[in-house]
Amino acid sequence: MKNDNDMKAKILTILTLLILLASCGKERRHEYWDSEYGGKPIGYLAFELYWDEFDDIQSPIDNVQITVSGADGILKHYNFNTPAEAADALQQFPEGNYRLLVTVDMAEKDGYIVSQVATANSGTLPQTTVSLKDPSSSPRQSWFGITDATVKDGEITIARFELKRLMSMITIIVNGAPNGASIIATASKVAQSVELTAPQNSTAYHDAVALGAFQKSADDALHLDNRTLLPTASGYERTIITLTTIYNGATQQSIIDAPLMERGRYYVLNLDYNGLTSYIHISGIDINAWQQNWTVDGEILNPDE
Repeated sequence: MKNDNDMKAKILTILTLLILLASCGKERRHEYWDSEYGGKPIGYLAFELYWDEFDDIQSPIDNVQITVSGADGILKHYNFNTPAEAADALQQFPEGNYRLLVTVDMAEKDGYIVSQVATANSGTLPQTTVSLKDPSSSPRQSWFGITDATVKDGEITIARFELKRLMSMITIIVNGAPNGASIIATASKVAQSVELTAPQNSTAYHDAVALGAFQKSADDALHLDNRTLLPTASGYERTIITLTTIYNGATQQSIIDAPLMERGRYYVLNLDYNGLTSYIHISGIDINAWQQNWTVDGEILNPDE
């Protein structure tokens, strides 16, 4: 949860670099570093990453990609192995205005596909979308951020990114299931991709994304824990989840009509096995800025339980 002052947590700082250069004040940096742009007035960009959610501070990260676009039609891409490596970088640019995009842990090895298409307007970020190689793969969480920066002649500008979660996450718990019962889940109206440069936009939805099989837990309940998937596609206000229950050779389907899943939020649904009817309408109760508990209409949920 966020701290009492609702302050965003800073995880990366540019300590040594700024200490070494602080004594130079606002002197012209190209006196110390020759211009790469044919004598044009230049300044420097340094990258700084912040978490949008306090709980993400300790997340392991091994892939950081930054795209910079702006003055004079400049478009540059940077790849870093770690956040520390990104923070240590000092990049030279002509003075002017820039827009920057960062993606974190959206590498192909983690199951993500990031694509960029140039726009008609020079100096703007390329249209950037992300999808999954396998929509049912439930990859680890990833983050992105967009920021603006103005480079001034002879100065260092810190480009600060606030990292926002991309993936929705869901946990479903079914209590009171008899021994031998098994349940699998699928979700529909899940976005095929999300446009990071306009994150409210997503493409057509998948008809069925496999969430997987429930597992028996120590509390004797059946659990489907922490499955990640892309959010509900744009234009849809509800998410449909189908539970298929098999017991004693009989198969039953329950259609769960749930609120939409938003980018970066966590959803928790507790159900009773005996309440798995053919149609279940769900309402959402916000627990905090990033978690929503789902409850069957008519139930009273105590968030403190």
